[in-house]
Amino acid sequence: MERELCFFHAHPEKLADLGRQGGKKNRRWKFDESELPERPLKSIGEVSELLAETINRVRQGPFDLRAANAIGFLAGTLLKALDQRLEERVAHLEAAMSEKPGTDTEVFEFRSGKESAHEQSSTARQSD
Repeated sequence: MERELCFFHAHPEKLADLGRQGGKKNRRWKFDESELPERPLKSIGEVSELLAETINRVRQGPFDLRAANAIGFLAGTLLKALDQRLEERVAHLEAAMSEKPGTDTEVFEFRSGKESAHEQSSTARQSD
């Protein structure tokens, strides 16, 4: 007794063709890169502006939702990195202001340009 096979088992070559056709439909999210301005994204404010622009583009449509999702994920990661840098800068400033012994405050020199120039000229005269 011969069993009939389903369409895909009877024609395995058609299965690959159908898979490729479905994959082509999912690749329609190409966009014109010339319409997207490059952004420096070096501050929390600049990242916030990018997120606001992306949200508005998604709401106005059509905008690729996968691209918006990637932008949101990467912007979140960038915000965490910027926040970490900000916390490190605040910690250095707090250490410098409290002048605790043993803290690393060599990064900061709280002298005016005039004081620094005067000190350099004094040092140069002493070495003569």
